[in-house]
Amino acid sequence: MIKRNLYCSVCGKEVEGDEEIYAKMKAPEKTAMVEIKAYLKKNSEIICQDCYEK
Repeated sequence: MIKRNLYCSVCGKEVEGDEEIYAKMKAPEKTAMVEIKAYLKKNSEIICQDCYEK
C-alpha cells in the first residue's frame, strides 16, 4: 500500500489521520474515484482546522 501524506497548504503541517480538514477544490468530472487522497493532493487546496479557524 502506498502512503500518501497530506499537508496543509497554509502552514505546511502534515495532516494526521482522523483529523478534520477543509479542501477547496473543483468538483470532479468523473463520479467514480478510487484514491481520494491522491485526488485531494493533486487537485485541491487542503487547509487544516487550525488555519481554517484563523
